[in-house]
Amino acid sequence: MQENALISVIIPVYNVENYLAQCVESVLNQSYDNFEIILVDDGSTDSSGRMCDCFAQNDIRISVIHQKNSGPSKTRNNGLCNAKGKYICFLDSDDYLEPDAFEMLINTAESHSADLVFFEAHSFTDDGSEIRQGYTVKGTYTPKNGYDMLTELHGNNDYHCAVYLLFISRNLVENNKIRFLESAYCSEDMLFTYQIYCSSQKAVQLKASLYHRRYRSNSIVTSAKTQRHFRSCKAVYEAVRDYSDTIGKADGYVATRYTVRCAFNALDTYKKIPKKDRMTCKDEYVALKKDILSRNAFGDKSLGLRCRGRIFWFIYKLIDKTINVFGR
Repeated sequence: MQENALISVIIPVYNVENYLAQCVESVLNQSYDNFEIILVDDGSTDSSGRMCDCFAQNDIRISVIHQKNSGPSKTRNNGLCNAKGKYICFLDSDDYLEPDAFEMLINTAESHSADLVFFEAHSFTDDGSEIRQGYTVKGTYTPKNGYDMLTELHGNNDYHCAVYLLFISRNLVENNKIRFLESAYCSEDMLFTYQIYCSSQKAVQLKASLYHRRYRSNSIVTSAKTQRHFRSCKAVYEAVRDYSDTIGKADGYVATRYTVRCAFNALDTYKKIPKKDRMTCKDEYVALKKDILSRNAFGDKSLGLRCRGRIFWFIYKLIDKTINVFGR
């Protein structure tokens, strides 16, 4: 076992002065200490950027990149371009890790010769309350190639597309030229993790909750949706659709189901944005529905009816629910 394998920890930073210290210290206090921390300051307007510099001055394992505000995808890509480790993991700057996370992950990856390890997290709110609907995996999965693992996870509703729940070989990322979609402001994980799984030669489950995921009111995830969110989700759908075509998996079970998932994500996001934004994006929304229908909605009746009109989709869901209730 290569016990001295270097881990590159990429942490995007944007206006998190109240949380950054806990995040960074959770890495510095790891039982496994051969790592580098890459703090990418995405044009913070609070004291976060200065805090990054202070951390770097106190520990040679920490480096800082300051950039103009560009969003999470470009920020993570900047970190990837500067990573030197054998393994890569991502940590959001308002979250933190269990103290033995790296030791468990490196042991799992090395003992199985895996290029991908996936694990679990629990979620909590700013006041410390735990959120029941976290990032747990119900099943137990034997090691296999990433596409087959994704198929099994997705089929069991056990798949989480969060990039911070992956421990990844840097060779896997670089050899397959995988990067975050820079036109995406949100949902960028959906494409990146899909490509990682599809490219992995050996994916392994670590059935342990190692990550603490914070939900706060002013984050990208919880903030009010805008036309920027819709356009990001639409771009992710198109990228997932095209990637499945490129790798020759477009007709496979998980490829079609995953594309449907991304399509629904884009459609749902459009309905959540303000009316003024919906009017601005209306032509793009219509074009999205036409694209989905031109592909026979990837064989998904619910998606097809949703694109033809919400009334058709509502009737379909009502009938489906009725059949499920009375068919028991």
